[in-house]
Amino acid sequence: MSGARARPEGKPSMDIVYPVTDATLTLADGSVFVVHRGQHWTTTDRVVQEKPDAFSDDPRYGLAFSTPPAEMADPPVEQATAAPGEKRSMRRG
Repeated sequence: MSGARARPEGKPSMDIVYPVTDATLTLADGSVFVVHRGQHWTTTDRVVQEKPDAFSDDPRYGLAFSTPPAEMADPPVEQATAAPGEKRSMRRG
């Protein structure tokens, strides 16, 4: 997961991701974390590392609004198949 880029003043940039929904996540060591849509998490955080499917680098998940703009009313949908001419990497394991 690459993440969006954030650069605090005078600091090196960091990759950030956003929870895709409000959730309670339990890590392998039994630690429990509550995440909320709209929060920003660094991609190096252990919660993100252990639960990558709970996060997205799509900035629409990081926005706050009272009424979603039309183009953001639906959550982003990942394309399941490759477009014509597009090559996809394949991971087996």
